[in-house]
Amino acid sequence: MRQNLQHLAFKPSSLILGFSLILISDAVKGEKHRGCLPADELLMQAKKFLRRTGRTTEHGVAHAGSRAAPAVSNAKCSDYKQWTSSSELMNRSLSPWRSILRTDHDLIPSAYEEAECLCSGCIINGTENTDYNSVPVKQSVMFLKKVQCPLDPEKYSLQVLYKTLPIACTCAVPKQ
Repeated sequence: MRQNLQHLAFKPSSLILGFSLILISDAVKGEKHRGCLPADELLMQAKKFLRRTGRTTEHGVAHAGSRAAPAVSNAKCSDYKQWTSSSELMNRSLSPWRSILRTDHDLIPSAYEEAECLCSGCIINGTENTDYNSVPVKQSVMFLKKVQCPLDPEKYSLQVLYKTLPIACTCAVPKQ
């Protein structure tokens, strides 16, 4: 049995050769890295890609759904009666929400909105009813992430990234 295993043993020279081949192949792959562009060209390509995939941006802000005017940032659930005549769904909903502007400079688009529920309960007959819950509605949203190229730190490539974002709020029966 010992003789049968001897032919499987690696000699130091084979290990060195194998390791060298791995390093060389990694270096060759790095040189062939496609899509490495200067920042200005990368932004042009990103905008084209977003247009082709149906992602529209307005003033650089990504919108998962239809565009609504952001609610007043200090709005609270008790302000609901002031909003009932609003044309914005986010204000007339039984689970009103506000839009929060988020920024991540590594993403394209770099600014996007997230919904934040204003009430823990739901607005029933004009007042908050905590027998129900306001819960966020979430959607997977595509972004492009800028990735620095390994062999040229002045250039970048794009990576598709999906984030699950709260885009609205809805009223639900509490979990049992």
